Amino acid sequence: MTSRTFLIGLVGFFMLMSCKKEKEIPRLPEETQGGFGMFGCLVNGELVIQEGKSWGWVGPGPYVRPGRPPFGVQDSEGRFKLVAYVEYRHTFEFFISQPKVGQCVIDSVFFWTASGHYYAERDVQHIYFTRFDSIASGTFMFDADYYDRQTHTLIPDKKIQVRKGRFDVRIGTINW
Repeated sequence: MTSRTFLIGLVGFFMLMSCKKEKEIPRLPEETQGGFGMFGCLVNGELVIQEGKSWGWVGPGPYVRPGRPPFGVQDSEGRFKLVAYVEYRHTFEFFISQPKVGQCVIDSVFFWTASGHYYAERDVQHIYFTRFDSIASGTFMFDADYYDRQTHTLIPDKKIQVRKGRFDVRIGTINW
């Protein structure tokens, strides 16, 4: 009787272990206005979302590091900076000198890659704030050229299009 129970338990265990949990497909975040620390966009048609958990192995065992949320800061002059850490160790930095609800001009935006290069805005640059008080929420889009980070020289024929960008962050204060 015990070997039979053991065998049934063993088969059940292997059946349970073989069940695969459905992997959640990343998607563009919804537009929100609650300061939820959200950021996402399409870069050349590919989804790029904020940094998630990262896994690693140190010493005796694995570790998990939570992703860094995007943030917004405003200085005493009213200038606004939005920073978002996204997948693959890339970073977005937006600078807006006169932020307000509605459409604003992006003074500059940088997309820093982990490979030591960056993209800086060139033509289409649009940011639209749906909320701007203690929370900054809205949408953005821009086109950017590719530069070498060390020499700051333009690398021709490499460009990106950033579309359907969304963000929703709380605003802190800072002195630049």
